[in-house]
Amino acid sequence: MEYDEFAHRRGWTVARTRFGTRSYRDPRFDQLRVLRASLIPEEVS
Repeated sequence: MEYDEFAHRRGWTVARTRFGTRSYRDPRFDQLRVLRASLIPEEVS
């Protein structure tokens, strides 16, 4: 199985970068960022 196909089946995004390489990203990392932001207090005394 090709890497791009593998990534798409898992729901990852595939972006072509410079020099013909690719970047694979799992969009669930966005959910982690939102969760962490909600758990961290805005003002730390």
